[in-house]
Amino acid sequence: MVRHWLIAGAVVFGAATPALADHPAPTDAGGAAGMHVASPDTLEQGAIGAGVRVSLTLPDKRSDAMLEALAGAHVHAHDSDYTLNAALGVSYGLTDRLTISAELPYRRMDSLRAGEHSHHGGGVSNEVVQLGSVSGLGDLRLMAKFRVAEGLALIGGVKAPTGETDKESADGELLETEHQPGSGSWDPIAGAAFATDFGALTFTAGGLYQFSGEGDQDTELGDRAQVGVALSRHFGPEDHHDEEGVEPHGHASWDAFGELTYEWEDRQAIARVEQEESGGKVLWLSPGARYTTAGGTSLAGSISFPVWQDIGPSHPESRIRLSLSVGRLF
Repeated sequence: MVRHWLIAGAVVFGAATPALADHPAPTDAGGAAGMHVASPDTLEQGAIGAGVRVSLTLPDKRSDAMLEALAGAHVHAHDSDYTLNAALGVSYGLTDRLTISAELPYRRMDSLRAGEHSHHGGGVSNEVVQLGSVSGLGDLRLMAKFRVAEGLALIGGVKAPTGETDKESADGELLETEHQPGSGSWDPIAGAAFATDFGALTFTAGGLYQFSGEGDQDTELGDRAQVGVALSRHFGPEDHHDEEGVEPHGHASWDAFGELTYEWEDRQAIARVEQEESGGKVLWLSPGARYTTAGGTSLAGSISFPVWQDIGPSHPESRIRLSLSVGRLF
């Protein structure tokens, strides 16, 4: 049985995390005990959920000398102080088994720098170019989740090219697509999720795959996938109903969770030429907690640590990721 505290706990963002590059991994809207693993939970028919999510990723910063050395090796590498991904989402229970949702992201990077290999008057030089700060609305995601059986759901959707793709550097040059808030491509998303309870413990496993299409500036950012498992522990009264089947007033509750997620990003291609230095994979460990009020408002937070990563040299490795979300069930 899907508990009210579980649905309200993450009503909009079940798995929404920035991955390796400047664009986020596939997302799942519609409930989970954790924050980053797709879940099979769906809303009751007619129910509406809304929420805001913020995720801040701090990179393992690289020096100017390192960026210049990479440029000398013909690797177009970049760095920034941080990457901020935020999103506003809403979900609707079309039926008890089918939930549809939409998520509009916002993205920001500060102090973006890139190494460049230049030819000047017959000579060659490597330099670091200050590209400045980049921010704007990203691509809208439309998702659907169908619960085929108790604890099992199929997920599908599409990322539409609604984001901004005309951002310029501090010098007025059009930034590459990987640095733009939007991609300019239509990207189908497919996945599945499973969950089972062991008393107050819930085990969740889920995965999502995003097929990248060709977008702005003849750039295909590369397919990306996110799979993970989560174990959560509920603290508080369980849902129950009175003799007439009417649910009484809710109770405040806590959930503690731990998640292990694997994120993979394929190499990007520009004008159908694969960029060998791009792409990568990372394994995140994310402990966290969620507090759900008696009225159905949920506050959640987690800290993610990369326990293993293999990132292409064009992007810096990740150091830590902080995630916060606020959601409400209506």
